[in-house]
Amino acid sequence: MGPESKPVFKFPMHDTHLNKSLRNLKVACVLALMAPIGLYVFHNAPRKAKYKTFYSHYDPMDAFERMMRGGYLSSCPPGSGGKKDKKDSKDKKK
Repeated sequence: MGPESKPVFKFPMHDTHLNKSLRNLKVACVLALMAPIGLYVFHNAPRKAKYKTFYSHYDPMDAFERMMRGGYLSSCPPGSGGKKDKKDSKDKKK
């Protein structure tokens, strides 16, 4: 064979451990940054939106009256109180 023959490719043994370790470190850093972002986007943000819609339409007095009518409150026995007619409450205000 003459000088025109192709050189034999040698496996790069120099710094392979270092290169693998640096690649693993880069992947770990990217995943460490992506995990909290994914948690916020897919878990926390929808949860905040659900709480926002719930409390924007929440009526605490209506919930209290439902608990009172259901007998869940020991200080308010079932049948005591409850919603009154709107006409009666308007007449009393006058």
